[in-house]
Amino acid sequence: MNELKRSMLNPVAPIGIGTPDVESMVSYFCRVAMSHCISANDLGREVVRTMRWDYSSRFRWFHVQMSGMSEAAENWVYALSKLTGVSELESLTLLPLRGVVAMSLPRIASARWCPCCIAEDRTTNRKPYFRLAWDVGVVTACPKHEIKLVEACPTCEGSNTRHASAFVMPGWCTSCGAFFGGDSANEHVKATKEEVWVASQIGAMLAGEGTLASAPTLATLRSTIQRLIDCMDDGKSAVFARRLGLGKTILHHWLTGAGAPSLAGLLRIASATGLTLPKLLSGDLPDWQPGNGEMRDLDSVLAKPRKYAARQVRDWDDIRTTLLALADSSPVVSVAEAARSLKVSRRELYCNAKVEARALGKRWIEENRLRGEQSRQIATDAIKAAYTEISASGKSVNLRGLLEHMPAKVFGRLRNPVALLREIREGEI
Repeated sequence: MNELKRSMLNPVAPIGIGTPDVESMVSYFCRVAMSHCISANDLGREVVRTMRWDYSSRFRWFHVQMSGMSEAAENWVYALSKLTGVSELESLTLLPLRGVVAMSLPRIASARWCPCCIAEDRTTNRKPYFRLAWDVGVVTACPKHEIKLVEACPTCEGSNTRHASAFVMPGWCTSCGAFFGGDSANEHVKATKEEVWVASQIGAMLAGEGTLASAPTLATLRSTIQRLIDCMDDGKSAVFARRLGLGKTILHHWLTGAGAPSLAGLLRIASATGLTLPKLLSGDLPDWQPGNGEMRDLDSVLAKPRKYAARQVRDWDDIRTTLLALADSSPVVSVAEAARSLKVSRRELYCNAKVEARALGKRWIEENRLRGEQSRQIATDAIKAAYTEISASGKSVNLRGLLEHMPAKVFGRLRNPVALLREIREGEI
């Protein structure tokens, strides 16, 4: 008879794996805490102690990005899988996309939810839970109910009340205790067709995470994008980039292996080509034909792609000549001031005009040394004269007396007037 393997934490079953409504790791963590009748904070600290992680005493579980694709998400998936004995928890995060989609995903300002989904959970006798799609930055709507996601409690109007608390019951406000899917949440804002399309594509992508035999690879994705460019724009990546509303340098950056495409960029490719996001990520093109795409106004939903500044071409021969002239000028300027006037960095000057920059720097140091010596001599002469005058009047010489007999401009040139006065008294000057 096989002995059942016991786990430290209750083996709570994750919800919705293989569907667009897959549960988030944050939601799963909260439900595990509820199953033990303890706070999420207590569960978090217990996991940290058990795994022997080095965390601050000010650790708060909701500060951890459990549902993303970071190292922290990987650690918590491993820990909860080990402590509950439940596998497939990686599907409750974006970890299967790590390395294929850029890590710099848009972050949400406040935790969101669909009130209709929360209400349906309760009416179907299922415990309400948070969907993973709600934590993806580009998703602003629910594709099932075609309404905008909500960020504030409909009762107390507080934000970040979904799970940012020590004790969390998914579906209820952590501030006032109101149900997120209650009657007070029946006035919903209708989402645009672009918002619904983006949300549906993300949902399909998350559903695919739990059904794919193997995770998508960056090499396959790059090959797929290149094939799309070849078929749609005769291999002209610049034309394809304009079709997407992207800069050609961004597309080149993705294709040459310098970085993974952004999620927003992949959505633009899917829209322009008529492919679904799962097919694009997996390279599934057998039935695809050019011209199937329907261009959408994704700029109204997605952040506009960042434009990289064009690389400046500098005439270094002219810059070197200018630096030599500055080194012979009077008064001389510093290398930093020269760099500002030439609109380059000091590092660039020392890399591309090292001899001239060093000559200017050496001249600047020498000029500063000479000016310092001149200032010290002027101040010394003034102190000697004041010293003689004060001594002749029978008064004791001190700094206050010197300051009264000397111009402030001259006295201010001295770095250490006390030492200079001591040298004068001792007759060393």
